[in-house]
Amino acid sequence: MSDEVNCAEALAKLFDFLDAEISELDGDRIRAHLADCDGCLHEYDIEDHLKALVRRSCKEAAPAELHVRIRQQLTVLRTRLEP
Repeated sequence: MSDEVNCAEALAKLFDFLDAEISELDGDRIRAHLADCDGCLHEYDIEDHLKALVRRSCKEAAPAELHVRIRQQLTVLRTRLEP
């Protein structure tokens, strides 16, 4: 496995990274990519801000199944939007 992460891989793992649901090695690789890639860092900032807003606005936890369905739909949408 290469030490470098490209934009597609970084963005594909962004939600897992934000939720700390990836390995330490993958987290380090994504952090390194974000440090060098303004575009991906911008996407990270948006998602992190949105996640914080939702966390502040919602007092009850969503079921795990909902998280999975939302992530699946976001992946489908991202795949459709990528050139």
